Amino acid sequence: MIIGQRGASIEECEWGYRNALLAGEQKAMMFYACAAMRKFMDEQPLTPNAFENGLGETIPFVFYDYYLPMRIRNFGTEDQRDLSWLVNEFKEGKRDASEYYLTAIAKLGLSGNLTILFMPCSNERNYYLRFCSLAKQLGRYRELTPEMYSMTYIAHRKSKHKSMDRSKISVTSNIVVDANVVGKRNCVLIDDVCTTGDSIRTHIAELQAYGVRVVGVVCLGRTARIPNRDKIMEQAKKDSNQIFET
Repeated sequence: MIIGQRGASIEECEWGYRNALLAGEQKAMMFYACAAMRKFMDEQPLTPNAFENGLGETIPFVFYDYYLPMRIRNFGTEDQRDLSWLVNEFKEGKRDASEYYLTAIAKLGLSGNLTILFMPCSNERNYYLRFCSLAKQLGRYRELTPEMYSMTYIAHRKSKHKSMDRSKISVTSNIVVDANVVGKRNCVLIDDVCTTGDSIRTHIAELQAYGVRVVGVVCLGRTARIPNRDKIMEQAKKDSNQIFET
């Protein structure tokens, strides 16, 4: 457990927690699951992952790291915890996340000039609070054209990340697409966190109705999914056996 908590790399942390777990330390289970998150998730950080856009097409999706909800955050590695806190503070306009987004955008592997669009928020104030500073920073690069004014807010809706039932909240229920982005063809959609991806797909479909083509999606975080205890133990034993065989 000490090696897991003080490891110099995620591999060392994973090694420590895995061996503690296999030695019977049940407290190590959640720590190991977070350190080995890339083995339980289909999507990998800073890697172009296939994203089904809801229109029968697949586009690249890149996120910086796994986002840990508050209930499991203390079990994460230092980098995972830092990214998760960054997401929360970015949402409130308290942190600059431009370097993270720039790194992720570069990993999409797209060429040419890109129009940067931003996901709708619960209201206009939250939208500008969250994305205004980011848009200014991204606009410093000639290959990127941020479009902060791609929509008009016509109503207030509940905040998705504060709702107990996200599925009942439509991202299109409070906005209309503005004329200045109609017909844009090389767009990257920016959001803070992707959980199911349904909100992103809904907005992509709405943009498509106005001739806007989204060719990539970038988020700070991908919400981590913790598997059940049996799968965690199965993976730990598998890893241990592979090392032994090697």
